[in-house]
Amino acid sequence: MIPEDYVWLNPLIHESWLYTADKIERQPELLEIPLRNIERWIKMDRLGDVRPLIEWRELIERAQASAEGFAELLAFLREDGEYARYLKSCTPFPGVLDKEERRRFTCVWTH
Repeated sequence: MIPEDYVWLNPLIHESWLYTADKIERQPELLEIPLRNIERWIKMDRLGDVRPLIEWRELIERAQASAEGFAELLAFLREDGEYARYLKSCTPFPGVLDKEERRRFTCVWTH
C-alpha cells in the first residue's frame, strides 16, 4: 500500500514523472523502452501479479496507435491521483531517462 502522503514525502517523484512525460512527448519512439521492459519482465516472471504491467502495455499501445491514446498516456503520466500513484509504483519506464536525468531527481532525497 502506498502511503497517502507519498508525494509529499518525496515531491521529486512527481516531478520526475512530469519530466518523463515531457520527454516522451518530444520523443514518442521512447515508448519502445517500457514495452520491451514489460515483455522481458513478464517472461522472467519478475512479478507475481502482472496486471499492472499489462495495464501499462495497454496504455502504451493505445498511445502508439492514436493521437487520443498518446494524449491519454501523457495525461496519466502527469497525473498524481491515488490510482496513478499505484500504477506508477510498478513502472516499466527504466531506461527512458538517462543517468544524468535520473540524478536530477534522486540526488537530493537519497543523501
